[in-house]
Amino acid sequence: MDARTGREVEPVVVDAHTGERVDGPGHFFAAGPAAGPIIGQRYEGVARRPAPAPAAGSA
Repeated sequence: MDARTGREVEPVVVDAHTGERVDGPGHFFAAGPAAGPIIGQRYEGVARRPAPAPAAGSA
């Protein structure tokens, strides 16, 4: 419920950079590069991408 308007709202999760919803089927969720075998099996068939390189100057 929106406290200002009293209107019912539908919360969603979006990518902060693109504004794209991340709750659609197969859009964003995949096993990461450090995932163990159980998680790997759960997301079997979903393309894995390598972890991004750390930003310059970050520790």
